[in-house]
Amino acid sequence: MMKPKLLLRVAAGCLLFFAFGHSMGHFNRHHVTDPKAKEVLQQMIEHKFDMFGQLRSYDENYTGMSLNLIFTLLALAAVLWLLSTHTEKQPVLVKQVLVPLTLCILGFSVTSFLYFFPVPAVTCLVAAVLIAAAIFKLNDKKEV
Repeated sequence: MMKPKLLLRVAAGCLLFFAFGHSMGHFNRHHVTDPKAKEVLQQMIEHKFDMFGQLRSYDENYTGMSLNLIFTLLALAAVLWLLSTHTEKQPVLVKQVLVPLTLCILGFSVTSFLYFFPVPAVTCLVAAVLIAAAIFKLNDKKEV
């Protein structure tokens, strides 16, 4: 059976995979061939509106949100990796940090299923299940 340390590291790998895939999509999102998609994209780039005193386009908003997701996924993967090194000596603290992270990643899975496509949804679902398994295994550990 897999130890919590390995479960968390595999979950971190899932998030790195998601971050890599999302980055590929992010940096290639303007390379569309469908004429209607090009038209919509052009409107998203050109039309600016007031957002709290700043003129911004929808493309700028999506760019910022997309980059924020990449940074968030990388940070979550790093936190999982760092927590994996403390599963033996500080299981209670690790569990306390893992619970909100699991809920966040599970939320990413749900929104990916609802609004995007299966690959990020399944990737986050697998990561959340792995983290939940690590939490379950950490219940048997005592602080050292």
